Amino acid sequence: MAIDALTKVLSKRTPKTRKGRKILEKREPQVVEDAKTALVICGNKSSLDVGNMLKDLHAVRNPLSMLFTRKHEEHPFQDTKRLEQLCNKFQHSIFAFGSSSKKRPCRLILGRLFDGNLLDMQEFNVEDFKSMTKFNASTKEAAVGSKPLVIFQGSAFEHDETLKRSKSLLLDFFGAGKPDQVMLSGLDQVV
Repeated sequence: MAIDALTKVLSKRTPKTRKGRKILEKREPQVVEDAKTALVICGNKSSLDVGNMLKDLHAVRNPLSMLFTRKHEEHPFQDTKRLEQLCNKFQHSIFAFGSSSKKRPCRLILGRLFDGNLLDMQEFNVEDFKSMTKFNASTKEAAVGSKPLVIFQGSAFEHDETLKRSKSLLLDFFGAGKPDQVMLSGLDQVV
């Protein structure tokens, strides 16, 4: 009973200053939310392929991502506290963590946060990685803020629960909002 009363008091906080009022207004639910920003982190052991993969992921989400190239000691499946702190510190709601080991030579962990806490996280094994610079079409720079076209083939993405979650996570990472119209001449990236 006392806990319910305490949560009601804390949820109805009134700001004492103008700055506090602006901060609370930003935290309120909005009808149209801003695009989600991503934190791209390199693990403590990572190969050259992992580093290039993370740089490419950062390039795809360029204005809406932050790349940490310094190696971090985090292990997301063992302890998520430090990763949550980093995302909350820089106000990111999605993260990409890349690392390599003997058992998992090139792995990518994508995750998302809700209200500052880890919502879900999935590990992807990357095989035969080719950087964006290896393709002839990628010699021209992508327009800043352009989003890739994301295609999912097969009916399994509609029926299997784990693939549904993977699809949702990948759309959150690569989607960055839903446009009203698509200009075909501006389409320069496909995932």
